[in-house]
Amino acid sequence: MNKLSRRTILSLTVRTYFIRIFYNYNNLFGEGLCYCIFPFFESCGVTKRDDILAKHLKTFNTNEYLSGFAVGIILKNSESGNVDLEKTKDILSSVLGSIGDRLIYRLIFPVMTLAAVNKFVISGFKPDMCTWTVIIFLIIFFNFFNFYIRYLGISEGFEKGLDALKIFRSSGYKRAVYLLTAARNILTVLLLVELILYLKASNILLFFFDQGLKL
Repeated sequence: MNKLSRRTILSLTVRTYFIRIFYNYNNLFGEGLCYCIFPFFESCGVTKRDDILAKHLKTFNTNEYLSGFAVGIILKNSESGNVDLEKTKDILSSVLGSIGDRLIYRLIFPVMTLAAVNKFVISGFKPDMCTWTVIIFLIIFFNFFNFYIRYLGISEGFEKGLDALKIFRSSGYKRAVYLLTAARNILTVLLLVELILYLKASNILLFFFDQGLKL
């Protein structure tokens, strides 16, 4: 089996949204991984959950947003009968964890938050229609990206195995990281400038300056 059916990929993708629910300190995302891969084995005729749990219910870490790559690659590994399953999991745990934390938590989330806060400050701390439009657009965009990266990870991971991770070394990915980093830094500077201008215009800075002189 070189490719998964769209129905199976969709089922696996939806399940990855719930992988965080199963997070625990005993096996991290191990239980969540088992939950995600059940539809694949059921479609292949493997219905004994005890067998699946015995093989995959072990300590495993990943980034929840990139968990699609982990699911796809592990299924590829299992389907091809590769004996290096634990080695593959170790690679995925380190690579996807670090890449996901940097991409999602240090770049995408900060850019989204800073963009919304900047617009809120520009509007004078008043949630006008334009501010809500920006927030709704950002939420819709992230959810589209969230679904796409999970779906793509499962599809590419099952088709290419560990080679699917090469996308994170591509020039396109590096360019995206560069642009997100630049956007984060620019938005941070703009926010500081906007806050200073707002405080100056509202005489708040002058008030604190006068209070400091009185002390």
